[in-house]
Parts: sequence; C-alpha cells; structure tokens
Amino acid sequence: MDTSVLLGGGAAGAIIGLVTTFMTQFFAGRHQTREFDRADRVRREERQVEEERARDEQKRADYIALNTASRDFLTALTDLLHAVERTESRQEEREALERARGVHRSRYAEAQLRVPDAVLETASSVNRRLMSLFGMVKRLDNGRAHDGDTFETAQPRIQEIWGLLSKLRREMRIDLGVTER
Repeated sequence: MDTSVLLGGGAAGAIIGLVTTFMTQFFAGRHQTREFDRADRVRREERQVEEERARDEQKRADYIALNTASRDFLTALTDLLHAVERTESRQEEREALERARGVHRSRYAEAQLRVPDAVLETASSVNRRLMSLFGMVKRLDNGRAHDGDTFETAQPRIQEIWGLLSKLRREMRIDLGVTER
C-alpha cells in the first residue's frame, strides 16, 4: 500500500519532513548550547586557577620582600652598633641603616594589609623588636644612651630578633604550603 495515500498524500510527507528538520535542528541547538556551556565552565575554571596562581606568586613575592627587608634592617642595625662600639666613622652605616629601615617599613606596611593573622602576629613582633633596637642603637650612636642601653644588652636583643625572623620565615612557609606546621 502506498504510504502517501495513508498519510494524506504529499502534505503528510512534507509535514514529516518539516518535523524531522525541526527536531534535528532542535537537538543540534541543545547540543551546541551544552558545548558552549561546557566551554564557558572550562574557561572560568582555568581563569580561577590562573588567578589563584597569581595570588600565590604575589604572596610569595611579598613574603620574600618582607623577609629580606627585615633581615637587611637587622644587619644594618648590627653594623652601626659595631661601628659605634669601635668608635669608627659611621656615616656609611647610618645611611645604610636609614635605607634599610625605609624598605622594611614599606614591606611591613604592605604585609599589614596582605598577610594572614598568624604571619602578621609574628611580623608585628619582629617589627616592634627591630624598632626598639633601632631606638637603642640610634641613642648609642648619638651619645644619648638611656639606662640599660649598652652594647652588651643589645646583643641578646639581636639574637632574639634573629630567632623571631626564623619563626616568621617558618610561618610564611607554612602559609605558602612549603612546609607543614
């Protein structure tokens, strides 16, 4: 039997053709939409990974800068203290100390806004001790020492700060995931 007779002739075939075409386009459109959504999701995930990587690199750079600046500041303080003790000309050490202090202050100010509390707590301890030692060394340098401002009392303070710097470095390494607590 002729199917065109059962379906009402050529009109039915045309309708079936249209429905088939429509369904093919509909399913192709749905497939294309899913592919676009999947590609968009992959792009967002890749962007998120890149942003995390950039944040980690920035944090690492901030930590390196803070560690370096704090160590340089302590070294400059120690150098000036030794020059004062030897009663040598101290202008070069004074200038180096002021430069190191300025860099440390900048790096510490940045850290106050960027680092987690555990790291900031130790960085604050380092900063307070450095600034206290700075005051002592400057008073010794200027010949206006307070009671207790001596070369002998400065040495344990210097060693204490080196210990705090080690603690700070450890806190930063833990935060970076380089080492475990």
